[in-house]
Amino acid sequence: MDYDSPWKEFITVFFRDLIRLLLPELHRMIDWSREPQFLDTELRRISPRSETGRLHVDRLVRVWLTNGATYCIHILIEAQSQFVVDLGKRVFTYFARGWLELNTDIVCIVILADKNPNWEPRRYTRDLPGTRLEFEYHTVKLLKMDVAQLEAQAKERNAAALMLLAFRRSMETEQDADARLDARKQLTRLLWEYGYNEDDKAQILRLMEWVLMLPETYEQQLEEFIEQYKRERGTTFVSRIERRAIERGLLQGIEQGTQQGIQQGIQQGRVESLKWAIVRVLTSRFGEAAERARALVEQLSTPETLELLHDAALSAPDLEAFIEQARAYLPPQS
Repeated sequence: MDYDSPWKEFITVFFRDLIRLLLPELHRMIDWSREPQFLDTELRRISPRSETGRLHVDRLVRVWLTNGATYCIHILIEAQSQFVVDLGKRVFTYFARGWLELNTDIVCIVILADKNPNWEPRRYTRDLPGTRLEFEYHTVKLLKMDVAQLEAQAKERNAAALMLLAFRRSMETEQDADARLDARKQLTRLLWEYGYNEDDKAQILRLMEWVLMLPETYEQQLEEFIEQYKRERGTTFVSRIERRAIERGLLQGIEQGTQQGIQQGIQQGRVESLKWAIVRVLTSRFGEAAERARALVEQLSTPETLELLHDAALSAPDLEAFIEQARAYLPPQS
């Protein structure tokens, strides 16, 4: 299981809902009419050195506050999947370097997604005669989050709450495919019962397939469950966007009657699903302005290039930087 990638995309796509869930007071202070900026370059500049092979995800986000006068701060969010002896020291290092490099206030949030119920670091201290340092940061222990409260927030259509339930169920069902299938069914049902909009449904379904990964036979059972649910509810149900794009390609290939046609169909389905994912991430980050990039994305046709652009969509500091990178991948004009 690749834990880093879904956490990174989750934090990026549902950043606003996540802040509303974890720090509602901060959420009320932020001017959400201005798009948050995700700053990978600045994050690398303030990151502690010599940390290879680590299982955690960092996102550094610039936001603007409307507390009397408008000014910007930075929010550091880290999702940590394993025990680390000196986590507090690392978070303090982020804070101290960020304070010096960025010259703004910094809010540090750590989501502990490990399985050790007794590990819950919240501070870093240094104490010598005449000088004492006590640095506290906001810690959220996924294993100890109140499931009932998450469900209540999910019912209010907070997508971050529903996704944290998915991450929680992923931890609990790691060795039990039957329980994981039941979890996917339950969470999928809640999407429609709670009235999420179509964009959030599509993103959550895609991330849940990633977070609560199932064997292929179980995925087929889930599809059958969805079809039955549709018949009972008399409702549409857009599920597994990427797989259906591939299936459309497969059907095209089968109709052509050749193995080559089938392979081409699979390739085309993968391309279309990646294009959809890129545009959705850009829209989540940059709003309606993301439409400026859609035509560029549509001109690209190889999965390898689109995968690189998907990473760029997550990490580009602004839309212009993404567009510049996308143009570099365009085929030369004849």
